[in-house]
Amino acid sequence: MPEVIDCDECDGLGFRVRRCVCVQGGDQLIVDGGSCADQAYADCRVCGGDGSVVEPCGRCGRAGRRRAQLVVTVVNLDTGAAASRRLLPGHLDPPAGAESIMRARDIVTELAGAVGVRGLRPSWGQCALDDAVYWLPRQWRTDLPARQRLALEAEALAQQEHVPWRVYVGRGTEAPPPPEPGRELARLCELADLLHLDLVVEARRQHDGAVWAIRYELPGGRMPLDPRAYARDLPSAVAATTFREALRGLDERGRAAPAHTVRPVGAATVRPVRAAGVPPRVDLDRLGRAVLADLADDAPGAQAVWRDGRWWHTPLRPAGSVEKLHERDTGQIVRYVRQRVRRAVEPPDPAWWGEPVAHRPCPDCRPGTRLRRCHCRLGAPGPDPQCSRCSGAGFAPSGLACFTCRDGGRIPAALTVTVTDLRRVRHEAWRPVAGEPAPVVGYQPNGTPVHQLGPHWRLAHHAAGFGVRPADLSRLDDDLPVDQDLLNGTVTVHDPVVEPARQHVERVGAGLPGARLFVLAATPAAPPLTDLLRLAHALDLAAVLTYCDHRLDAGDPTKVQGERWDLRLAARDAPIGVESPFCASVELAVARCVEYLDIHLLAAVPREPDRPVPAPQAAPSPPMADPTALLRRVGRHYAGQPVLVSFDRAGCRLWLAERGEVQPLARAATLDDAVSALRFPGGE
Repeated sequence: MPEVIDCDECDGLGFRVRRCVCVQGGDQLIVDGGSCADQAYADCRVCGGDGSVVEPCGRCGRAGRRRAQLVVTVVNLDTGAAASRRLLPGHLDPPAGAESIMRARDIVTELAGAVGVRGLRPSWGQCALDDAVYWLPRQWRTDLPARQRLALEAEALAQQEHVPWRVYVGRGTEAPPPPEPGRELARLCELADLLHLDLVVEARRQHDGAVWAIRYELPGGRMPLDPRAYARDLPSAVAATTFREALRGLDERGRAAPAHTVRPVGAATVRPVRAAGVPPRVDLDRLGRAVLADLADDAPGAQAVWRDGRWWHTPLRPAGSVEKLHERDTGQIVRYVRQRVRRAVEPPDPAWWGEPVAHRPCPDCRPGTRLRRCHCRLGAPGPDPQCSRCSGAGFAPSGLACFTCRDGGRIPAALTVTVTDLRRVRHEAWRPVAGEPAPVVGYQPNGTPVHQLGPHWRLAHHAAGFGVRPADLSRLDDDLPVDQDLLNGTVTVHDPVVEPARQHVERVGAGLPGARLFVLAATPAAPPLTDLLRLAHALDLAAVLTYCDHRLDAGDPTKVQGERWDLRLAARDAPIGVESPFCASVELAVARCVEYLDIHLLAAVPREPDRPVPAPQAAPSPPMADPTALLRRVGRHYAGQPVLVSFDRAGCRLWLAERGEVQPLARAATLDDAVSALRFPGGE
């Protein structure tokens, strides 16, 4: 049975000969990014002008063979039961219909019935019921000779080897009803009013139709050159756009937006989301027709902008082009030309705009160029005249964004901080005041002083008002935890001439969209840790939980405070390595594990194609106890050192990280037994 086949990319050799990238532009230094000349570049740095290169085969990972098998697994989190089906050549169901595509829905429905799953959890992994598990080529027929038919089925399975193990997680209870697009869009409008942002519903002309996108923007920002638009109709765009997805890329879109404070500019206020002006449900048909009406007369696009409690409609107009140059490894310069667009009519200025925020040019880059501050200026009074990178100019070309302003080109003099739990909001302005007290609370290893600003500069004081812990504060636009300096209002003063408060505002505000910092004050939306432990048990994997107690560093602003967690799933026989935990709460560690579940599952699949994909079967199992209290007890004893615990079907193992390696501490059936075996003094 052909469960392993030769790689068709390299014919089983493990390497392949391919045409060099330089042939796309032809034998010239500057080439058009959309051209295809099929002629080698004589001075190519990669192929030397030959036009062909030899490289390891990326499709088979140099193995020369590919695995022709897939596994679909369904897990019931309520009972811990799991059922799997291994798809092999000769054991495939003929897809119904003319598509010859087998969707996951039919396989998952059968497995879900076997384990009692009635509702799948859509946030667990990226696998969807409408995904294609495999599709058979047109040559495939049931009456073909067995050898030919099995070869076609093996190739169809090998084509899906990038996701060889598809796991669907559900519960015995019914899943919540699917969201209604009209109400979901109304909720996005409410959040736009809450956060003082624009919600843009956009249709761009593409070939013979239109593609739709929904996103948040700051008033006055530039239109994106390459909007993430894939939906063919407005309801599909709403269904595919979560609040996080609408915020994605806000920092890049808002770099050129004018910076204003948020009214009122006096004392900060906490208020619930304003319902006035926002209908409970948006009429998508009416909104879609209005946007499409503005696509007439060959307009490249049209928008509906939700601002100040109402929709503003406008077509888009061409606004010239922008040229971007990119250097290839071949030594050629690739020229890309993108068309810009602008609104034909701008909505009135938002009512929430306060006073403009002053700014100064960034001293470490030259906007519109690739020139960045040269490394020779670090810690030196001036540039090095003998520097090989800048020749004493102090600026050198770089492909990276400016570290200071993130290519925004502006250093703001004030900052607007918006803290929200998506039901209430608090806006406040951070303005440095001359002579503001900021005592020294520590020193960096090189002797640079660390100052701490007053309580109103510390984001941690917002946590109590929203009923969360400081560790639960995260950046709203990129989902990263708020760093320790922002939480505690500490700032390392590199320039003694500039006051700490000003350095703090300039460091935090540089590169932020519209000089605005968005903070989410909410516990991570994560399932209980015990759900992940039960999932690992059902999948016959190991759940590795890492904990580090930093209580010995309390009060030192240069070191990590509190506790840190990490959680990952791995194969039971996978080696345990030292992982520096970075999540400030166990809930955040669980949320991260769920977010990257597909990556963990892919890592658990053996790399060798002749080894099978895991296909776990599990009977219902009793609930697992929450291990956090016991692990904290071990962590307190080994404060400052990461402690790791692994849970699998064989039991529990404890390790201690020392000098970059893990040392075994105990092994037992349960964590309680393992901790008892350590016999900490004084009942610790």
